[in-house]
Amino acid sequence: SLAITAIWFSMPTGVSSQVRPTGLEVAALPATNFDADEGFGYGALAELYQYNDGAVAPYVWTLQPTVFFTTEGRRDFTVFFDAPGLLPSGWRLSAFLGTQKQIATPYFGPGNASVYDETLDRDDGPDPYFYRFGRTSNSLAFNLQKDLGTQHLRGLFGGGLVRTAINPFPEGEGGTLYALDFGGEEVSSWSNFMRVGLVWDTRDRQTGPRDGTWTEVILEFVDERLGADATYLRWTFADRRYYALGERLVFTHRYLLQNVGDGAPVHDLFKIQSSFKQQEGLGGANTIRGVVKNRFVGRGVLVWNSELRWQAADFRFISRPFHLVLSAFLDQGRVWEDNLDFGEIFTDLHRGYGGGLRIRVGEDFTVAYDLGSSSETGLQLYIGLGYLY
Repeated sequence: SLAITAIWFSMPTGVSSQVRPTGLEVAALPATNFDADEGFGYGALAELYQYNDGAVAPYVWTLQPTVFFTTEGRRDFTVFFDAPGLLPSGWRLSAFLGTQKQIATPYFGPGNASVYDETLDRDDGPDPYFYRFGRTSNSLAFNLQKDLGTQHLRGLFGGGLVRTAINPFPEGEGGTLYALDFGGEEVSSWSNFMRVGLVWDTRDRQTGPRDGTWTEVILEFVDERLGADATYLRWTFADRRYYALGERLVFTHRYLLQNVGDGAPVHDLFKIQSSFKQQEGLGGANTIRGVVKNRFVGRGVLVWNSELRWQAADFRFISRPFHLVLSAFLDQGRVWEDNLDFGEIFTDLHRGYGGGLRIRVGEDFTVAYDLGSSSETGLQLYIGLGYLY
């Protein structure tokens, strides 16, 4: 979750009143934010969008470097690159390079019924980080996508190098649940992978679509032959649908199922893969808003989101188009400590609900505000970029 204030620079080759933007657009962002799970954030990032003559949707390429810190111990230095229209023959390249350090990331134990004891989660207690552990990840990953006979169906091929270091005792203060479950030694491991998949995409636009379907099936192979420390398979199915209920009202939902095979370390079970950007769950801004980040972890995961979006206002400011979107959402999901059980798909679900505001500036840059709640927490505030899906 990033960003509040934007300083825009535009070098257009066309007229700003055109429906499609043209030329190079650069957004420089002093990143000051708040996330209920990660505290106050600060840093800087930039988003560069190259549209050329506007003929390629959503853009020719985007480059998004980030330097970001939070008061709860997050330290990110990352670069994301996405190029739908740069390579020849219709190839789309996405790539990610970065270091992501979380001094105290949540861990509440495995399974869908893990217990959270508030009395153990106190800053003035003997174990102030009882439900936390330290995690530092260095990664390089890429995806290549190519149309398969139609513009809506794409094949996907990708891979990555990931090294993760774990500290069971954040800041060296007190005992932790992670150390009780997995031992107190600092460890590091490689999770190098290759992935293949199919993507069906009929969205009318990539940022805040009003109509269409975005469905994907991805198989990720973490393998010792690639330099990983273990061998296991992760498969992910995600189906996202968008329905225009009028000129300004859109209903959306997402179903996501994922399963990770035996051998995966627990820190890799939080990962939820995607053909665009990786997410984390279950719980938090990426999956169930209103539920604490990574509250539940298991080898099987279900995420089920429903959202009603209303485009409340459109106006121009400093010669740029602005769009305000209000939303109401219900997020649900569960995990399985072992393999996903299709007979239990819609049982024992955890729920978060709330509302949000999106401010879209120009064609693609979107600032997000969400307020979520659940039976286990009060109101949780998330400020970030873009849409959940």
